[in-house]
Amino acid sequence: MKSGAEAHYPTMSIQEICDMPIKKLVARDCVLFLWVTVPLLPECFAILDAWGFKYKTMLTWRKIMSLGLGFWFRGQTEHILVCTKGRVKAFRLQECNFIQCKSQKHSKKPEEFRELIERATSKMPERNKLELFARHQTKGWDVFGNQVENSITL
Repeated sequence: MKSGAEAHYPTMSIQEICDMPIKKLVARDCVLFLWVTVPLLPECFAILDAWGFKYKTMLTWRKIMSLGLGFWFRGQTEHILVCTKGRVKAFRLQECNFIQCKSQKHSKKPEEFRELIERATSKMPERNKLELFARHQTKGWDVFGNQVENSITL
C-alpha cells in the first residue's frame, strides 16, 4: 500500500537504516534523538542496537489539527526516543516530555522540538549536531538527506 511516507518520498528499509555507518560519525559519548511513529516503535530498537545506543526516555508530540492515520486507531502522536552512547550525564531539564502543536506538511517536525533539544544539550561539553534525513539547513547543525545539500558524507 502506497500511503504515508512512501507516497511522499523514497524510504529505506529498517535493515538499510541499521546499516548506515552511524558508529563512524558519532562521538564516543553522545546522545541520539530518534523520531519514531507508534507502529514502528519495535523496529527502532533494532536500529539503536545496530548504532550502539541505549534507550533512556521519550518525548511525545501530539499533532493538533490532524485526524491522523492508522489501521487500528487514528495516530495523532509521534515520539522522539532519547538514547545515549558512552557516558552522558542526564540533562535534568525541568521541562515536560509532551508537546502539542500543529502538524504541517507530511513528516515536517516542529521547531519546538529542535529548540527543546538545544536547551537539553546546552551544557554538554561538545555539541556537534547532525540531523539525518534533514529537509533544510539549520545553523549550527550538520545535515544529511535527499532533500538538502549534505554537509557530511556517509
